[in-house]
Amino acid sequence: MQRVIMRAGWTIVGLLAAGAMTVVGLNLWVVMATHDRIATSPLTCQSREVGIVFGTSHGLVGGGSNPHYQARLDTAAQLYRLRRVSNLLLSGDNRTRYYNEPMTMWRDLRARNVPQEFMTLDYAGFSTFDTLVRAHKVFGVDEAVLVTQPWHLPRALFIADALGLEAVGCPAISERQPPGLKLMLREWLARAATVGDLYLWGRKPRFLGPQESLPTPVLSSHSSSQPSASHSSDKHVMSPAEGSVTAGAGQQAAVSRDMADGVEVANGVDVTDEENAADTPDPHALARQAQASLLASLPRVKQALLQWLPVRSDTN
Repeated sequence: MQRVIMRAGWTIVGLLAAGAMTVVGLNLWVVMATHDRIATSPLTCQSREVGIVFGTSHGLVGGGSNPHYQARLDTAAQLYRLRRVSNLLLSGDNRTRYYNEPMTMWRDLRARNVPQEFMTLDYAGFSTFDTLVRAHKVFGVDEAVLVTQPWHLPRALFIADALGLEAVGCPAISERQPPGLKLMLREWLARAATVGDLYLWGRKPRFLGPQESLPTPVLSSHSSSQPSASHSSDKHVMSPAEGSVTAGAGQQAAVSRDMADGVEVANGVDVTDEENAADTPDPHALARQAQASLLASLPRVKQALLQWLPVRSDTN
């Protein structure tokens, strides 16, 4: 009996050792296949038409802001300021009405002075795999710069290679919180699982949906360091506060609930110069119209004040 137990124990140890060696070997494959396409800093990142920003939670479980999230947005905004990308594809999880990574990224990038014309929202980026499949098959992206942490980039680039998406990596360096042991162990296992997803069991995206188009490139048509207010493109750009999104059939229910709550999101593109010129009103006419409207409303304002203010009495 003791001999059987020892034999079983050694079998388990051997299997664990073989598993560990397999994980290490697959990680080496992923890293070695992608390391030469990862920049050392955002300043050295290559230029591409599209920058794909991977979503993550903006807050930590114990409270406070997620430094990895902030680093990704800082890097994306820097790519815009350096004119390294024409469009930022913000891809993240929006599986419920209460959790919306793309919308949160949109708002925080607007706070970093990135114009809405440069951003497109993908609400079905439930994972690294889903984000890249949808970028390639739904949004028609053939070349991109991937924006995420350095330890995440090898897996993302490896997936992009398997999909036929030509990509380079731009590291979002989280200086305040380097990756811990738990996070790196999870990433090592995720890399090994990715090889199985791609070459063994043929993983499919959770939701693919109809094809959508990205805005026409807007950086190449301007020579100034800051983009002007109007950009040449095909369609009108609507901000998340102005229009509804084309989020795909699988996301319509969640988007509709958000719209019912007053949270509307858009995934449009800019208008042509001719449409801008035709729709732009004369500023002098607007001023005269506002002045006339103000004068016309003065009697009504006076009447309302007399009705609601208490009548003063000087008698005791």
